[in-house]
Amino acid sequence: MGIISQSNWFVKRTNLCDIILSKGGYMNFTEFQNKMLTCLQLQDELNSRINLNWKEERTESDFYRAIWLETAELMEELPWKWWERTETDYDNLQIEVVDIFHFLLSLILLKEYKWEKHESFRNYKNIIFPLFYLGLENSNKLNTNKLIIRVETIAKQSLSGNDTGLLLTFAEVVNTAFENFNQMYLLYIGKNMLNHIRQEYGYNTGTYKKVINGLEDNKYLTQIIKQVRDENELRETIRKAFDELQTNI
Repeated sequence: MGIISQSNWFVKRTNLCDIILSKGGYMNFTEFQNKMLTCLQLQDELNSRINLNWKEERTESDFYRAIWLETAELMEELPWKWWERTETDYDNLQIEVVDIFHFLLSLILLKEYKWEKHESFRNYKNIIFPLFYLGLENSNKLNTNKLIIRVETIAKQSLSGNDTGLLLTFAEVVNTAFENFNQMYLLYIGKNMLNHIRQEYGYNTGTYKKVINGLEDNKYLTQIIKQVRDENELRETIRKAFDELQTNI
């Protein structure tokens, strides 16, 4: 069941944004909303770079599929194999969560586009943003076993097209993998830039070198993020570092 049918009764009776703004809590909602809008803009730019007509050619099923396949990669970072000892690489864990976020943002953009195209009187973002915020505000850090179950749940919700449940479950995973939303936001900005750099250096033609000096580009990214202080510094540092890495291979 999708968000329209699950949330319609609630949207008609109240204003989620007004409730959140009066409640306070997790973080400033206006700041959260602005950062989500930034993420959506960056994701749209990346998707359009790959395919200018992506909103017409891609389907919701494409992004649901991408999400549940990414959950398999996320699961590989967790100690679900009871027959062997597994050490969780938390840098990789966070990267995989952000990869899911990329496709979740794409799904939001596509649904928003379809709602506007059909002249819906509601704005999809005005439902999604408060729900995601409330999910972040009201979820606690999960232990390992519960995290494994939640990752499986994301896969199930993607397969069933349950965008409401998917968003709320993802919020639990975010709260567990990161200290806060801002930490994931910074990593998203970095990974988005890396994805642009990959395209510039031939990712879609096979000429991009993902492993450099024995280290995958995602590892270079996480090392950089740990050293920067803000978003602007992150952008400058990533651009300089990866331009040098790709030209000096």
